[in-house]
Amino acid sequence: MRLNPVLSKMSKIEKQFLEWYKEFDPSSAYTEGASECVGKFFVPSKQNLAVAEKKLKSILKGAQNEGQRRLFKSYLTSLGFNEPYMVPSHATDAFFSHLVKEGIVPGHLKSLAKEVEKALDAYAKLLADKKWSIEIRIVACQTTDQLLGILDTILAETKDEDLKKSLNVLKEKTLKYRKLYEVKGIKSGDFSEVYPILQKTRAKVKHKTIYPQLIADMWGYPETPEEIENKATLWLKKELPSLKKITHKLAKIYGVKPTVEIVQEELNKRRGVPKQKALQFVKETRTIAQKVFEKNIVRITPKYETRVIETPPYLVNMIPTAAMNAFDSLTDKPFNVFFVTTDPRFSPSSDVPDLIQALLHEEYGHAVNSSNSATNFAANPTFLEVISSTFSTHVSDGICFHRELEFVNLLKKLVEKKTLSSEETAFLRILRGEVDTETMLLENEFVMWEWRIMRFLRAIFDVRINMEKQSVADFVEWAHKETGLSRKLIYNQTWIFLESVGYAPCYSIGGDVIRKLQQRALKKGISLLDFNTYVSSLGFPAREIFEQRIREFISKHAK
Repeated sequence: MRLNPVLSKMSKIEKQFLEWYKEFDPSSAYTEGASECVGKFFVPSKQNLAVAEKKLKSILKGAQNEGQRRLFKSYLTSLGFNEPYMVPSHATDAFFSHLVKEGIVPGHLKSLAKEVEKALDAYAKLLADKKWSIEIRIVACQTTDQLLGILDTILAETKDEDLKKSLNVLKEKTLKYRKLYEVKGIKSGDFSEVYPILQKTRAKVKHKTIYPQLIADMWGYPETPEEIENKATLWLKKELPSLKKITHKLAKIYGVKPTVEIVQEELNKRRGVPKQKALQFVKETRTIAQKVFEKNIVRITPKYETRVIETPPYLVNMIPTAAMNAFDSLTDKPFNVFFVTTDPRFSPSSDVPDLIQALLHEEYGHAVNSSNSATNFAANPTFLEVISSTFSTHVSDGICFHRELEFVNLLKKLVEKKTLSSEETAFLRILRGEVDTETMLLENEFVMWEWRIMRFLRAIFDVRINMEKQSVADFVEWAHKETGLSRKLIYNQTWIFLESVGYAPCYSIGGDVIRKLQQRALKKGISLLDFNTYVSSLGFPAREIFEQRIREFISKHAK
C-alpha cells in the first residue's frame, strides 16, 4: 500500500514526530497506516514514559509554528495523565485495528499479545500507589471486559495453537489486572448494574486539580471549565423549549402524554426497526442518502470508503448507540468503519428517525470529514493535521453536531421542492414510511432536538463531574428532572465520556463555532456546499487555527 502524498511534504520536525509517534504510540500509528508498527504496543513503564517525555520535549523545542507547538504539547500533557482504564481500552483498539486491517495473522497477534501483557504489568506497577474512585474503577472494569471480549472472539476464530496459548496467557493477566479494580456486582457493565451502585455511593471523580490543565493543554479548549459550563447551560435553557414544543406537537398526533420519554417510546413503537433488521436498513438507506447529502450538504472525495458493521458485543459498553473509526489515513487508501449498536441493554437507534440521525452523524459528519481530510480533497492539511489527535474532536464532532441541524433544515426544503431527484424522492419515501409529511418532519425534528439537548448535557456533565461539583448519579437525576430525557439515555450518553476527560463538550462547543462561521459565509455569498466541503477537508488543527483558516477562506471567496 502506498503512503499518502502528504508524507512527502513533511518538514524535518514533522518527520521527527512521526518517528516518535511510531515508537511511543505504535498501535495508533499502525491504525493510521504505518505498517511497520504491526504487532507493537507501547509499554507505559515509568522509564519508558520518561524517555518519551524527554524526546518529545526536544521535538517541541524545534517546533516551527503554533500548530505544531499545540499538538506536541497536547501529547506531552497526555503522557502525564494515566488512569487504570487506559491501557485495556487502548489494547482493545489495537487488537480491533489488526482484525479490521488484516484479519487474524497469528504472528502479528502473538507479538501484540506479548506487548499488551507487558503493558498491563507496567501500568499496574505505575498506578499501584494511587487510590481510585469507584467511578474510575468501574470504567476500568468495563474496558478490561472489552479486552477480554475481543480476546475471546479471536480465540473462537483462530486454529493456531501458539496464538491460542499467547491469548490465554494474556487473558489470565487481564483477569488479574481487573481484580485490582474490581467492583462487586459488575458483570455485563450495563445501566441496570452500574447505575444502582452509583446511586448508593454518589462518590466524586477526583479530577478537580488536573481538569483545567487537561482541557487547556491536552484538548485545546480556549475556554475555562466555568466558561464551558456557562455556555452549555445557556444553550440548554435556550433550546430546551424547542424540544418541549415539538414534544407537545407529536404527543397530540400520537394521542399520548406530552413528555419526552413517552413520546420517544411511542415513536419507537410506530417507527421502530427490528433489531435484526437495523443494520440492513442502514446499509440500504446509505446508498441513497449519500447522493442526497453530496448534492445538498457536502461533497465527498472519490476515494471515500466506509464499512458498516454491527457493534461487537465487547464494545457496546463504550458505543451505546453508534460510532465511527478511521483507518489508514497515512496511506493512499484511507477507509472508515461505522458501528451500529443494536443491543437493547444500551441506547441503540431503534426507529427510522434515530437510525437516520446516526447515519448522517457518523457518515456525513465523521467519516466524510476523515476521508476528505486524508485525501486533501478540498484543502491541504499537513501530516500533523491528518492524524487523529485530541484536536480532531473539536473539528469532527463540531461538524457532526451542526450537521444534524442542517439535515432538518434540508428536509423542510425538500418537502417544499417542486422537482426532486430520484434519490431525494426515494429518501423522503423511506423517511415517511406510512406517516404524513408533517408527522415525518416533526419526528425527525424531535430526534434532532433531543440529541442537541443531550450534547449540552454532556458538556455540563464533563465540567461538573471532573470539577467535583456533582456525582454521576446526582447529575443524571438533575438532568432527568431538568429535561425529561430518560435516566438510562442520559447515563449511557454521558457516563461513557468519563473515559475521555474533556471530550464530551467538543460537540456543542465546536458545533457552535461552525454554525457562526457558516452563517457568515452564507451572508458573503459562499454556497453551503463550498463551505462544508472546505471545512470537512481541513484536517484536525488546533481550534483557533481551524477557525482562522475558515475566516481566511470566507474572506477569499466572498462575493
